[in-house]
Amino acid sequence: MNVKDLMIKNVATCGPETTLDTVALLMWDKDCGSIPIVDGEGALIGVITDRDIAMGCGLNHKAPWEITAREVWNNRQVFTSHPDDDIHTALQAMSEHRIRRLLVTDGNGHLEGILSADDIVACSEKGMSGRRAPELSYDDTMGMLKTVCIHH
Repeated sequence: MNVKDLMIKNVATCGPETTLDTVALLMWDKDCGSIPIVDGEGALIGVITDRDIAMGCGLNHKAPWEITAREVWNNRQVFTSHPDDDIHTALQAMSEHRIRRLLVTDGNGHLEGILSADDIVACSEKGMSGRRAPELSYDDTMGMLKTVCIHH
């Protein structure tokens, strides 16, 4: 099974100059906790989380409409996967980097989708989703979750 079999496609995105109130509204509308930041050609340049919004507003003592995604993203490294990567490779990357979401890009760095820990749990052998990934054992899934969920 490959990443493309489990990833979420048609992901909401924002640009680096998008204000945090707009990003927060996107998160609310799409019921998600992160929004990829892309350039004008759709190439991935970063990701902003709900935590970034809260910390950005609180630490800068500014309203969300006064702060852009670029200001809180701060060029942090973004970990990616390719749609054709094996799902176990993605699990290993999530564990290694202790991340809950892996952004999926094509060979040119353009966003293709997102693979989240939630997607993996839902499709594991004991998951509740209609989609099944029998290659994802309970132990593999729990191993990734234990690593990712440890506070860092």
